[in-house]
Amino acid sequence: MEQQTKSEQVRSKGRRLSWVVNSILLLGFLGTIFYGLAVYAFGTEQERSATEGRMLAQRPEPSIETILNGSYMEEFEASANDQVFERNLWIETQAWVQLNVLQQQMNNGVISIDGFLYGPDANESQYSSLGEFFKEFKKEMDDAGIPSYFASAPSKPVYATRQNIFPAYIESADAENRDELHERIEENDIPLIDLEETLGDEPGEDIYFKTDHHWRAEGAFLAYGQIMDRLSEQFPDAPVLTADEMDVKTVDGTFYGSHAREISMPYVESADTFTYLEPKDGFTTTVCQNGDDCGHGVLDKDVLNNTDDFTNYYNLFMGDNYALAKITQENPENDDHLLVLKDSYANPVLGYLGESFGTVSAIDVRYLDDYDVSIAEYAKENDVDAVLFLHNDRITGLGSMYQEGL
Repeated sequence: MEQQTKSEQVRSKGRRLSWVVNSILLLGFLGTIFYGLAVYAFGTEQERSATEGRMLAQRPEPSIETILNGSYMEEFEASANDQVFERNLWIETQAWVQLNVLQQQMNNGVISIDGFLYGPDANESQYSSLGEFFKEFKKEMDDAGIPSYFASAPSKPVYATRQNIFPAYIESADAENRDELHERIEENDIPLIDLEETLGDEPGEDIYFKTDHHWRAEGAFLAYGQIMDRLSEQFPDAPVLTADEMDVKTVDGTFYGSHAREISMPYVESADTFTYLEPKDGFTTTVCQNGDDCGHGVLDKDVLNNTDDFTNYYNLFMGDNYALAKITQENPENDDHLLVLKDSYANPVLGYLGESFGTVSAIDVRYLDDYDVSIAEYAKENDVDAVLFLHNDRITGLGSMYQEGL
């Protein structure tokens, strides 16, 4: 009887302890929810997420029209997701669990291998819309007597594929897509400058950032040399920068690039050291952005004043991407005019090209929506001497944009 009483006492004590633990968990859970709701309702909204590198959705103002057509609830849901209490903490916690508990090497489409981050693409592309554009564009330029070239930079996933860096379970169509892109270029008789010929055997850490999808300034400078080797056939008097003329400068702040923001910090072993190249006597050019916003340099050194962990130092090159940029030499050595059709890989190269040509114009079709610019008409009306496409090989989505911008 006494033994049964002790057993009942143990069970009773266990029930009380369980009740206390469950109560604490419930109160903690409810407290977090209500505190989060209070923060959402009365707290200050964040405009931008530094870690994700994007603007956050803001709380919408209700109206009868938006409530009736359903757009208010869509915007409210987006803002609630973006303005959730301690958003970054939840994101980092989820990533930590995926990496350390679930042993997932890939997160959000990015994989970490030996400290390098890669974003392989498993989707195959035929580049059919770009092929149509190339055909129409080549005819326009041939009729105007303007030669064109395509400089193709290998993306990080292509480099990883060629070097057998990806494990067998990773699906990547990047190398095949690069070959398809080159077929579309060559079948339309556009001379191809395959930058993989120069960069393919270089150490990856010398060409690409560990935590970003872009190439380093050193890789871009090697590419510039190959581009000028080809363009010098048409422009034999264009000066070419050499490595001996350049200073390599290091930014004080740490650099966590686009892939680091995508995969989340628990996957990131270390930050990048950000370097850039500048002629020892300085650049001799000025830049006009989007037409009449002039007086800028090819290096936007204001970016260097921000030493936050997630400062995008890649914006040092040209300040950012613009629909139209025009680089002119202060004391031109020639009157040659090169038009560059580009993505962000081109940005560091534009500064170097500006030292070789009296004028370099650059059009980025991703930002043409707000500008009435026709690529073909711009080339004809501005006495362009040659057109250079300068892209990395992951440009599947640009075909329709180029067609609209032609």
